[in-house]
Amino acid sequence: MTSGQNKSDAGLKLLLKTMIALLLLLGIAILLFMYSRSDDKQFMGILIDRVDTDRKVVALTFDDGPQPEYTQELLGILEAHKIKATFYLVGKNVERHFDETTAIINAGHEIGNHSWSHPRMVFKSQKFIAEEIESTDKVIRAAGQLGEIYFRPPFGTNSLHCHII
Repeated sequence: MTSGQNKSDAGLKLLLKTMIALLLLLGIAILLFMYSRSDDKQFMGILIDRVDTDRKVVALTFDDGPQPEYTQELLGILEAHKIKATFYLVGKNVERHFDETTAIINAGHEIGNHSWSHPRMVFKSQKFIAEEIESTDKVIRAAGQLGEIYFRPPFGTNSLHCHII
């Protein structure tokens, strides 16, 4: 074997190792991306989908509103059946459809915060998440909400920063 052949073999081995490393990194990146897009998985915390109770109850929640094409009709249905629900509202929708928000509050339903712009909360800074939550709380309060405002992260995902805030 000549020294030229040794250099060629070493170059091929280095190229093969580099290609394997790049494929592994690409695979990890794809898995992390898919995990971050999941509706039922998150990096930190737990998703609460039931509470232990002896009573036969259902927690009825609506996300992403208020939407003028649905809110009034939905409020009428809930009123007709004497049902209370929790509405997790998006801040920019509250700002655009303020009358629908006050109608929800005046009907006695609970209001929750579903962020300002409905982004995925994975890999977001603490400052970004705080601004999303605080801006939405502010417009919900302006609409008349007096009680506690709970936060539900969009897509059911969040980051460590959601727990710090």
